[in-house]
Amino acid sequence: MAHKIGDYKNGIFHAGVLPNMLVDNQFLKCVSFLLIDRQNPDTLKQERIPIATAFFVSMPIINDYAQIYAVTARHVIYETARGNLYLRLKSSNDDYEDVVVLPDNWICHPKTDVAVIPIEIPDKHDCKIIPLEALATEKFITDNEVSTGDDVFFVGLFTAYSGQKHDRPIVRFGNISLMKEEIPLKLVPGSETKTLVDAYLVESRSWGGQSGSPAFVYFPVDREPGIIKFGGQQFALLGLTHGHYNITQDVKFAGDILGSGKVPINAGIALVIPADKIIETLMEKQLLEERERDLIKYQNSLSSPTPDITYPIVFVRLS
Repeated sequence: MAHKIGDYKNGIFHAGVLPNMLVDNQFLKCVSFLLIDRQNPDTLKQERIPIATAFFVSMPIINDYAQIYAVTARHVIYETARGNLYLRLKSSNDDYEDVVVLPDNWICHPKTDVAVIPIEIPDKHDCKIIPLEALATEKFITDNEVSTGDDVFFVGLFTAYSGQKHDRPIVRFGNISLMKEEIPLKLVPGSETKTLVDAYLVESRSWGGQSGSPAFVYFPVDREPGIIKFGGQQFALLGLTHGHYNITQDVKFAGDILGSGKVPINAGIALVIPADKIIETLMEKQLLEERERDLIKYQNSLSSPTPDITYPIVFVRLS
């Protein structure tokens, strides 16, 4: 269904600037936790637990109407293929609603770690939508000379503490360590086969639960030599967080356990799938056809006294 996104004015997201490096609350509202039902080994009761992060992106249909999609990592969908998967939407009074997002209904990129699903967000939910023009495309990267060393922050789930009474995403920070390269990556959980995928390497304190988190790049607006500009930091969605990179380390055991072995060690490096791959997924044939049907439905609704259109909350311009 088409949603009225409203007038983005100057692009809102990538045209605006952060007045300082405090992370605005809107970034916390653009993410949602993905949850599954799992048996507690101690109580033997079913509990709904968060396992990963998703975020919201809009795809224009016509004028100021767009379809909203939830975006996450493809491997999260593969890992939950045999059970229900829930997307938690929070309302303005901190209540929430768990929406079933069946794994079979997600559209996955055939060659990299991106999955998307159309989603409706009623007005009562306090969510923010990232407009398509806020994604850091190849042109944005080139025009703004985004490069190694630029600052990045991630918003998503911290599995050790997801919130006491309500879900609480956290923010993590880092720097681009390597610009987009073909990186060998295991795309299918449990498989030893690695596929070469385009990804950024980001120095960060990455840990479990960050899968599917949005990664934002930010940099000074006065980066261009010889030009003085007023404002703070410019920012855009660099891409989607696959997770952290493990390296194998030889270790020796002491105490009651003697011997040696190899264990995976968190290298402190996160892999970020470029935003262009999100756009490619949104352009998959099935989603194109769905938006074409929505366009026809929208055009037909113009003659109706009550058009069948819903109105989500979108990113607001920072002042």
